[in-house]
Amino acid sequence: MEGSGRTGAGAPWIILGIVLARLLPKKLGYWIIRQGARFARRRNLVLFALLRENLARVRPELENEALDSLAEQAVLELGKTYFDMFHHSRKALLGERLLTRDESEWARARAVFESPRGCIVVGAHIGNYDLAAQWFVANGYELQALSLAEPGRGTRVVNRVRKDRGMIVTPISITSLREAVRRLRAGGVIITGVDRPANYDDPPVSFFAEPAPLPRGHIRLALQTDACVMVAYCARQPDGKYRLRIKSPIEMERTGDREMDIERNTRRVLSQIEECIREAPEHWAMLHPIWRKPGEASYHPLSRAR
Repeated sequence: MEGSGRTGAGAPWIILGIVLARLLPKKLGYWIIRQGARFARRRNLVLFALLRENLARVRPELENEALDSLAEQAVLELGKTYFDMFHHSRKALLGERLLTRDESEWARARAVFESPRGCIVVGAHIGNYDLAAQWFVANGYELQALSLAEPGRGTRVVNRVRKDRGMIVTPISITSLREAVRRLRAGGVIITGVDRPANYDDPPVSFFAEPAPLPRGHIRLALQTDACVMVAYCARQPDGKYRLRIKSPIEMERTGDREMDIERNTRRVLSQIEECIREAPEHWAMLHPIWRKPGEASYHPLSRAR
């Protein structure tokens, strides 16, 4: 997905994780993940520090201890998300009812998917968005996922798993964007992430009231093809199942000024993304800086010394 990819680990570690997730019982797998989350907090590992830094923008009212606990919970939920993604087969995805949804939201989404107009499903890195995409595919809807233009080895491993589950994964390029335009004009569905900077030199847009260089490609596609945009996320619930939430479709507003339309509609979509993150902050796992460039000093009034 555009700007997507939270797999900061190298390919060998990801392959090991996939093997263990398929072999270990869930209870043991979750116990190991819980110990790892506690260790990440104690040692202030980069994974923990990045989640904490980003979550501080979402929950600025939290004091140090509460923010630490939220970031630890985010590490824990991230680990469980990946474990579940690799632990369960595509068949189990439907057979074990791992995913629940609001029937009215799902009926509305199906109507959009089956209409002659295209739809761009966008989301943040909340919970198990891969599980949601695979569930769409398992229900008979073909998806083209726009992913990072230059994915690392770890992301390429995960992309192979996604393809094995029926997703069409296309790193962003001129060719894949042309394919996306054709698909949308034919009434197809595109899926992509919108909460990670693709290029830190892009013009900033307001995100949680602070400027951030987030992507606008999904808005350009929607304006070009007359597609609607639909925000969705999939978060794990206390009972271990995942709850799919699908927001109302967003129709692009047009003023005749293309650049103004891009900026205005980008903010409208990000407003819903912010709402989703606020609904489930402990499930938001963005492992890249958003409001600063990589390598720049991190600053927050409650930041922990490393």
